[in-house]
Amino acid sequence: MMWGYYNWGMGVWMLVWWAILIGIIVLAVYGLVSLFNRRDGQSPMRPDPLGIIKERYARGEITAEEYHRMRDELKE
Repeated sequence: MMWGYYNWGMGVWMLVWWAILIGIIVLAVYGLVSLFNRRDGQSPMRPDPLGIIKERYARGEITAEEYHRMRDELKE
């Protein structure tokens, strides 16, 4: 006879249910936070244009004249 053993299965499924529920809540909070952290519809990890031309100038891809011209255009 299985007196007292039938509750083990119920306990496992209850733990699985709570794990799924907590996972859904965590994903919903993460999604809402990432949605509201976006600026002007841009991805939060997108670098700014001035930073891009600074990097290009540092790598030697553009000359000083090109850098100053692009920087001035971006600041307008």
